[in-house]
Amino acid sequence: MKSTSKKKGSLQERLERVEKQNQRMKTYMIFLIITLFGLAAIGAKEAPQDGNFKQITAERLTIVDEAGQQLILIGFDKEEGTGIRILNRAGKQVVDIGTSADEGGSGIMVSDKEGRPRIGLGMDEGVPSVALVNDKGKKFLAMGGDEKGYGFVIMDENEVERAGLGYNAGNTGIMIYDDKGQYVRGMIREANGTHYSSFVDANGRETMMR
Repeated sequence: MKSTSKKKGSLQERLERVEKQNQRMKTYMIFLIITLFGLAAIGAKEAPQDGNFKQITAERLTIVDEAGQQLILIGFDKEEGTGIRILNRAGKQVVDIGTSADEGGSGIMVSDKEGRPRIGLGMDEGVPSVALVNDKGKKFLAMGGDEKGYGFVIMDENEVERAGLGYNAGNTGIMIYDDKGQYVRGMIREANGTHYSSFVDANGRETMMR
């Protein structure tokens, strides 16, 4: 009984790790967006000139349309890394791409037409992860992992985990949580072929079923 509980626990820990990875990615991308926002004030003010260039070297670059509207901001900062921001004609960011100065993380954030981040894709210390966000800024789906295992988490409108699917060292598990994010039911298949389900009763005790 103890061994089966330990297997379920390791899968649950894996799902929690995936959620934390996506949170770090989202925090990083928001930080990148704030950093790149400052590039809007650095764009060249001279009248546009036509030209043919084989190579351009610059730490920051602003691309505008025929009316002078900023469309693409590209920048480098030795403390914070490298980033590209693409804007729509309303001046809202719709795509952000960046990598950290220490090369420990990189990511892409796709926003809606109002500039609200909705999809995040990134690498954090070699671990890939993806997160989907609703129009209130709350994540509702996250997934990611590495050679040790991977998982998929579904959250409600308050960003509380409600269901998860995970794989770790040959063990596979499906978890269901209540509206407070507490485990209430699950199914496990261990690497050795043993499989079972469990649920938490009204007294808060976990019952295992083979």
